[in-house]
Amino acid sequence: MKSRSKAAKSNIYSRLFEEPDYDPIHPDVILGVNVRVRYYAVIEKGCVFGDGCFIGNNTTIRENCIFGEKCVIGHNVVFEANSRFGNHVTINAQCHMTQGITVEDEVFFGPGVITMNTRRISYGRKIPRKYDPPIIKRAARIGGGAIIMPGVVIGENALVAAGSIVTRDVPDRIIVMGSPAREIGNVPEEEIL
Repeated sequence: MKSRSKAAKSNIYSRLFEEPDYDPIHPDVILGVNVRVRYYAVIEKGCVFGDGCFIGNNTTIRENCIFGEKCVIGHNVVFEANSRFGNHVTINAQCHMTQGITVEDEVFFGPGVITMNTRRISYGRKIPRKYDPPIIKRAARIGGGAIIMPGVVIGENALVAAGSIVTRDVPDRIIVMGSPAREIGNVPEEEIL
């Protein structure tokens, strides 16, 4: 097998590191004081970030998303449009935040959490679109790989176990687990914020 020429090799690898010919952060985005944006993040128009936020590599944030102060957004997270996030929200790597989601203060998302906003897949069909994004209340914790279905409300200080599929509302201070998620107990008092 012939080896590639030096020029051909450099072309293969150089493409990965080319600078884009456009600014991936829309000019009307508002960044608070000490906001850190890592490599290859794309932030579309109308987004606002409070002071001290961190935005990880390869994150995509669609238009009109609002973030409070000191939010931590991991790498490779996707945010759909018109979403709202409170202060001190932590979203780990490879999560998907659906269009229109509301997340209150001090919420934690483990890696790979998926949120959904419609029960009807209307793509390519004459089905009216009906969006019903989830609401995540203050200080809730969502374990890695959990799926939050449309219209679900996760209560204040609730805990969703890793890998759970949440199909119904979760009351305040309750732990749920499984597929579909079922109540298994109360959040210990020492874990309440």
